[in-house]
This record gives sequence, C-alpha cells and structure tokens, in this order.
Amino acid sequence: MARRLASRAEEWTVITALKQTRGRGQFKKSWYSPEGGLYFSIILKPDREAEELKSLTRLFAQSLMTFIEKETGMAASLKLPNDILMGGKKVCGILAEKTGESLIVGVGLNLNIKKFPEDLPATSLGLETGRVFDKETVLTGVLINLKDEYLKFLQGEV
Repeated sequence: MARRLASRAEEWTVITALKQTRGRGQFKKSWYSPEGGLYFSIILKPDREAEELKSLTRLFAQSLMTFIEKETGMAASLKLPNDILMGGKKVCGILAEKTGESLIVGVGLNLNIKKFPEDLPATSLGLETGRVFDKETVLTGVLINLKDEYLKFLQGEV
C-alpha cells in the first residue's frame, strides 16, 4: 500500500496494519506478522543520495532500540543494519526502500505476540516483560522519536 501511495503522499505519511499477510524483511525474507504486533510504514521524501539514506536506517534502528530499552527497562541490541534483538531473538525489524522520489521505511515490532513458530528465533516485548503494551501509545512514542531523528538527519546534525 505504501508503494502505491508514495508518489502522491505527503512527507511523513504513516500507514499502519493490524497484521500482514505478506510481511517481509531484508533480502525478501518473510516476516511473521500476526495480530499483536505493531506494523507501520512511513513515507519520506528526503532529497539525499542513496549512500546517505543507509545511515538513516541505522539511525532509526538505534532510536527504536533506545525506545525499547526505555519502555521495557531491559537491554536490547542491534544486529546491523536493521534488526533489534532481545535475549538474542528478533523483536523488531526495519526495512527502507527507495521508490521513485520517496523512501518507505517499514517497521515491524513484535509487541504483544504470545507465541512464535518453533523454528523462528523471535520474541515480543510482551513475552520479555510479561506486560501488555498499548499499540497506540507505543506507536505515538516511536513516531515522535523517529521524527526527531529524521529532522536531525535532514539538518545534518547526525
């Protein structure tokens, strides 16, 4: 949907989904994304070269990791360039794709998912903390942090 809207969407258009039937990550790997996760894409219009945009993915990953640590009180780690792990298991993935003049940044955050396939080394914030997270509250907090990083990126501060 984000790709279809990108050419006519305004900067910082956010599209959310309750679940994804064709979620994917880097190298077109499938992303398990049932209800209970937080899935969203942000349409950006940065006037930057492709090489510069790679650093934006890392900035967003760092921002998300910091947000997760703050919200959970637990350690998280980055598996560069675009994964966030807790306890060695994937809890969040970020995928940035250039389409025309737009950059679409997709985020999948395993929020309140209670069970994963056995062959999938993944976890959720809920499993790690024993808490239930409010999607809207988390989405708002994440978007505020990401927008701050994006504005710093555009201004050359990072």
